[in-house]
Amino acid sequence: MSQTLHASCHCGAVHLTLPAEAAGVLACHCADCRKMHGNFNAFLAAPLADITLEGAGALVWYQSSETSRRAFCGTCGARVLKEVTPAGRWLISAGLVDGPTGKRIIKNLWEQSVPDWYDLPSVAP
Repeated sequence: MSQTLHASCHCGAVHLTLPAEAAGVLACHCADCRKMHGNFNAFLAAPLADITLEGAGALVWYQSSETSRRAFCGTCGARVLKEVTPAGRWLISAGLVDGPTGKRIIKNLWEQSVPDWYDLPSVAP
């Protein structure tokens, strides 16, 4: 049996479970992520079929682009996930994972959008 990662929003209304084998952490530096998260956002990607969601009724969805939508908890405001519709996967905010992940940043996205007030995080080999 494979191991799983458990994630939850700040107030606990939303819980997600995903396989520990999910891709490593993706750090997105696009303007959308910076506006929504106050900084770059770190995501764990997993196929939608591999994710268990409890508390879906607490999620508020926002269509952030033609091919993506984002969800936040309507109670505490935590940014929970981004759905990349054509890819059939969810990008779960890595900071929501309870406990250690054993993961490292494996890729920086939208590097050209990094503002002048921070340096790109290092990428795991």
